[in-house]
Amino acid sequence: MSLTSDEVNFMVYKYLLESGFSHSAFTFANESFVNRTRIAPGNEDQDIPAGALVAFVQKGLQYLELEANLNESSGGNNGANGEGNNANVKNNNEEDDIDANFSVLTARDLLSKPVDALKALVKSRREMSAEERNRAIEEEETALKRKLEERKKAAMAVKTIDGTFAAAGGKNGGLDDVNQLFDVSQDEVTTLDGHLGEVFVCAWNPKREGMLASGSGDATARIWTLPAGPSGRVAEAKMKPPAVLEHTKKIKKENEEKDTTNKNGESKEDKNGVGGGGDAMDVDGGGGKNKEKKNDAEDEDEKKSKDVTTLDWNSDGTILATGSYDGDARLWDDSGKLVARLEQHKGPIFSLKWNKAGDSLISVSVDKTAVVWDAKSGEAKQTYELHEAPCLDVDWKGDTNVFATSSMDKKIYVCEVGKKAPLKKFEGHTDEVNCIKWDPVGNLLASCSDDYTAKIWSMNQNQALFTFSEHKKEVYTIKWSPTGPGTKNPDIPLMLATASYDHTVKLWNATTGECIRTFNMHTEPVYSVAFSPDGKHIASGSFDKRVRVWEIATGLLEKTYRGDGGVFEVCWNQEGSKIAACFSNNTIAVLDFE
Repeated sequence: MSLTSDEVNFMVYKYLLESGFSHSAFTFANESFVNRTRIAPGNEDQDIPAGALVAFVQKGLQYLELEANLNESSGGNNGANGEGNNANVKNNNEEDDIDANFSVLTARDLLSKPVDALKALVKSRREMSAEERNRAIEEEETALKRKLEERKKAAMAVKTIDGTFAAAGGKNGGLDDVNQLFDVSQDEVTTLDGHLGEVFVCAWNPKREGMLASGSGDATARIWTLPAGPSGRVAEAKMKPPAVLEHTKKIKKENEEKDTTNKNGESKEDKNGVGGGGDAMDVDGGGGKNKEKKNDAEDEDEKKSKDVTTLDWNSDGTILATGSYDGDARLWDDSGKLVARLEQHKGPIFSLKWNKAGDSLISVSVDKTAVVWDAKSGEAKQTYELHEAPCLDVDWKGDTNVFATSSMDKKIYVCEVGKKAPLKKFEGHTDEVNCIKWDPVGNLLASCSDDYTAKIWSMNQNQALFTFSEHKKEVYTIKWSPTGPGTKNPDIPLMLATASYDHTVKLWNATTGECIRTFNMHTEPVYSVAFSPDGKHIASGSFDKRVRVWEIATGLLEKTYRGDGGVFEVCWNQEGSKIAACFSNNTIAVLDFE
């Protein structure tokens, strides 16, 4: 049996692709003509499985290790000398001898030394006393650990050409052991199971420690209460069932009380989602006695139209607002009881936010409108019809009644509640504006777009203060650091984080416009980024199934958690001690940060 050059070339080509070296793979494929061989991609009968090159190399090293451990008397020809059963007895004795005196060799020795040198190394070890042998092995292990630590330190501070720091790993450095060094064990993570669809959003209650809200494609939001103490298996065992906030409509019986109107003559069922203004929901999601039975297909269709797309706690942590694909916003208390149902939008709600006072809520929708709601009455106070395409995001300006909206029409409007005309219209993006955020004190507005850029705007001028154009693909989301003048961390400069489909997170100095950090260990689009409350750390979540936590001052990787699905959102609790992450496999993971 022998390998052809075509087979070796194709294994090398697949290894390059699997490791993320797409450009090298393309060049190698063209130079070696792998696409012209009988084992070219797409030929299922001849296709080589993933990881084949590494598997062959590992098996080859194991063979060399075994060969080096064979006694010279065996010669590798046992059983072929015509001695019959006696030969078999001899083989068994030699195997026992190998097992008893087997000497483990390092990959470096196996790769760099010929067989004769390896045999000499094994022989010298066997001649040692047991104590000497153990001491030598310990010294080798210590040396390997020291080398690994040196590689890790070097990898964690690789200075790039543009002067930023990037943690090397994966395709950026080929150091898979970097991931292993910082991996958070599953035993240290609290996994929240229960959703039946992808979990898109999550938010910690700003006042109730351990209370977390999540929104999913299963037409529910859930309120979880985590026990005090470390995350992990013990915490999971102490967990109580969450409150399940059903977003499917309740149906009223014909014999239900007729007096079901509020003071404005509107149906309480239409406004609140329940008949007679009674209890809002079953916390266990069981459905309640007034719900008519539907067949499974109807239930599934209804749930698909009610994905929970966004949610936000008010500043007191007493009311949770949720936005749904059915176009309705809903208000719930912290026990999971429905307080109000806000109905006006004609399309899915993509974003909603409470103002800091907690008396107004604003929502934006695919129907191109923004609606300001009175939190107490549940009535729409004002509707804005400024955009020419679906609205994507909204954010309040500090503690004022001013807010900004963004849209697929590439525009940003700044408006004030009570005034019909916008205060400002920002134009400059050349593709849809995915996300907007005011800085912590409301002076600057940041935006990001599918045009591969992020921008910072000031109300004092029409043109952007800064345009950040270093990303190579769409910029999906942005976050301001909780730092700078007027914040709890005034001694740390104000920064903006941008997360992109190009697999990177970048940090920008909001005063100078300089890119001060590039984090590039993710291997898939990054959908979420979040600063710790002290502004010293940043967490990112990607569709490579990993949550990563970095130290901002050094640019070093601090923690990595790998889930079983892509990450839609990450968020820190108010104390900065826990990070929650939403996954596409219907779960939420909570990990500790010390």
